[in-house]
Amino acid sequence: MSKDYDKASHGSQDARRHKIDHQTRNEWLHRDAGLQDAWRASGMTRDDFIRHNEGLIDKVIVANLDQDR
Repeated sequence: MSKDYDKASHGSQDARRHKIDHQTRNEWLHRDAGLQDAWRASGMTRDDFIRHNEGLIDKVIVANLDQDR
């Protein structure tokens, strides 16, 4: 591991497989009621919430995308 490991983005393999970026996460935050509730309860800005909860958002996106297959 590099010394900058803790500073690196920790996106999931699923996120890379589905090419999930910040804009996609933002769109899903707008679509998903559960994510909206979590964002509002957090007291963070949308961008901060997305950055701090990429893993959670990615799981919701991947579960929905995989469900559609």
